[in-house]
Amino acid sequence: MSIKFKNILFIIFAIFFILDVFLVFSFDNQDTTKNSKIIFFDVGQGDSAMIDAGNNIQILIDGGDGNVILDKLGKYMPLLDRKIELVIMTHPDKDHMGGLVEVLKFYEVGQILETGIVCETAICKEWDKLIKEKNIPIKYAEFGQMIKINDIDIKILYPFNNLNNQRVKDDNESSIVLRVDTENNSYLLTGDAGFDVENELIEKNINIKTRILKIAHHGSKNATSNEFLMKVNPQKAVIPVGKNSYGHPAEELMNRLKNMNIEIFRIDKNGDLIFNSN
Repeated sequence: MSIKFKNILFIIFAIFFILDVFLVFSFDNQDTTKNSKIIFFDVGQGDSAMIDAGNNIQILIDGGDGNVILDKLGKYMPLLDRKIELVIMTHPDKDHMGGLVEVLKFYEVGQILETGIVCETAICKEWDKLIKEKNIPIKYAEFGQMIKINDIDIKILYPFNNLNNQRVKDDNESSIVLRVDTENNSYLLTGDAGFDVENELIEKNINIKTRILKIAHHGSKNATSNEFLMKVNPQKAVIPVGKNSYGHPAEELMNRLKNMNIEIFRIDKNGDLIFNSN
């Protein structure tokens, strides 16, 4: 085999690798007339949001716990639309993924994006079983992956490396962090990521400045530091919180937000929140 031919093969393989990393999912973009929106669902003490990209394309990010998410999808999705094109599971805590198990039972799911970290709980075993039974394609999240549809650009900011089949000490600190940019809005969704992940994003000078911040870990005092807020510089903050015994949202967190004059939206007080792209 000639050196020239080897070089050509190397270039071809490199191109396929780049496409796999940086363009994770593709969709039919024919109808771009409908403005997209993001809905933060009231699922109690849990976390769930849906990106409605128009053209009957939905991306569901976490699902809270239990079957409340089914009522929400029934309310906001077209009556005859029984397919969710992409489900993103930020990390395998029950208050994020429990509802996604119910979604897999009752909806067709086109693709799944998750971290793939080792999880041996009953809910994780059911999740894996349903994915296998329904033969749903899976991608494993890592920095740089892109999802582009209509007027929406989604970029995976964390984890920095592929964590598939790895054991982690704290699954919160493995949460998928993603940035969503629409025509006139920008969002940062943080799962349950705490100070450690925030510091890594700051140290690596990742672009996390966004207009709307989904507060991590339901308003825990151990997430959303002053330094992180200064870097994100959001105008609005969404706290996915319900009735709980953890003291969420923590007074320390609320004070940090108020001191920066950030407009606060609490799911337990405001209910479902809808932000349009324009």
